[in-house]
Amino acid sequence: MYKAIILSLVMPLMIVSLLYSQWTFYKSYIEEHLNKLQSYIATLLIFCLYQFFIIEFCRSTIDGLYYQYSMAILSFYLSSYMREKYLGYIMLVLAPLFDNFFLYTIHDIPATAMLNFIWEGAVLVILCEAFIRIKSLPLIYRCALEFLIINPIPPLLYFVLPDKHYVVSGTYFTLPSVIDVALGTLLMLAVAKVYVNFLVKQYEELRSAKYDISHDGLTNLLNYDSFHSHMNELSQKSSKHQIICILDIDDFKKLNDTYGHLEGNDVLVYFTKRLFAEVKAHFGELASVYRFGGEEFCVSVHGVTVEDCLEMTDKLAEELRTKDYVTATGDKITVTFSGGIALGCDKKDIKTVLREADKALYYSKRHKKGSVTCAKDLEKKSTDTDMPLSY
Repeated sequence: MYKAIILSLVMPLMIVSLLYSQWTFYKSYIEEHLNKLQSYIATLLIFCLYQFFIIEFCRSTIDGLYYQYSMAILSFYLSSYMREKYLGYIMLVLAPLFDNFFLYTIHDIPATAMLNFIWEGAVLVILCEAFIRIKSLPLIYRCALEFLIINPIPPLLYFVLPDKHYVVSGTYFTLPSVIDVALGTLLMLAVAKVYVNFLVKQYEELRSAKYDISHDGLTNLLNYDSFHSHMNELSQKSSKHQIICILDIDDFKKLNDTYGHLEGNDVLVYFTKRLFAEVKAHFGELASVYRFGGEEFCVSVHGVTVEDCLEMTDKLAEELRTKDYVTATGDKITVTFSGGIALGCDKKDIKTVLREADKALYYSKRHKKGSVTCAKDLEKKSTDTDMPLSY
C-alpha cells in the first residue's frame, strides 16, 4: 500500500511541482537577468538537482527507480510552448546521462552500464520528436501516450536483462507496480495540463506586455525606447561594419494638413509595410527597423555594405512609385522619402555614426528631397555647420 501511494500519488505531484518551480524561475528570473548561454546552464543545473532528488527519493522510499525521465519529457513539451525547443532536447539527453552517472558513483550499477545513457537518450529523443509531429492529437494526449510507453520501459528492460543491476529489487517489475505507474502517469498529466495552461497564459501575457513596451502601437515597428537600448548595446562594441540608415517621409505635414491625421496614420502604415518587407528581403535577421516617431524611421544593419543599403532604398522607392497610395476620397498619392546612410569604423563610436546619418538625411531633405545621401559623400561637399541632430 505504501509503495502504491508513492507511485500513484506522491511522485506524480512531486514531479509536476518541481517542473513548475523550474520553469517559473526560468521565465521570471533567469531569462530576464542572464544571457542565453548562462540561462541554459542555470536551468540545466537546476534540472540535474531535481533529477538527483527524484532518484534519491525513489531509492530511499521504495528501493527502485521510477519516473526518472518524466521531468525531461514534460520539460521537452513545455519547452516547445516556450519556444525553447533546443533546451528541451538537451534535457532529454542529459537525463539518462546524469541518472546513469549518479547510479554508478553510488555503486548501484557497474561502469559498463553507464553506457546505457546512449540508447536511453536516443529513445527519448526519437519518441519525443515522433510524437510532437502528430498534429492530429492535442499535445497533452501525445505526451500521455509517450509516458505510457516510456515509463514502463526501464523496469521491463532491467527485469529481462540477464545481469540485473543492484538498483533493481526482485519485485521491481510487477503488475501492481505497472498499474500504479499508469495511474500516477495519468494524474501527473492531468495536473501538468492545468499547470501548462496557466503557465502558457502567463507567458503569453508577459510576452504581449513586453511587445507593447518595445513596439510602436501604430506601425508595429520597434519604438524609440527599443532603439535607445539598441544604441546602448552597440556602444559597447566596435561600430565597424555597422550601418545606420535614417529615412523620413517627404512632405508628411502637408499630407496631414490636406487629408487629416487618420489618413496620415494610414500612410505611415502603408510606408512601414513596404519598408519592413524590403529590409527583411535584403538583410533578413541582420537588420532591425525602428520608428523614431512621427514620419522618421531608422534601419540598423550589421555586416553589409553601403551599396547594399542603397540598393534596398532604391527598391523601396521604386515600389512606392509603382504602387501609389489611394486615399479614402480616391486621390492617388506617390509617397517619397529622403534618407541618410552612415557606415561605422573602428575610429567612430555608434553615436557618431548616428549623427553622420542624421546629417546626411538633413542634407537630402534640404538639397535633394526624395534622395538618399551617404555620409562619406557628404564629407566631400561643402555643408552647413549648424545642422540639427535628432539624437
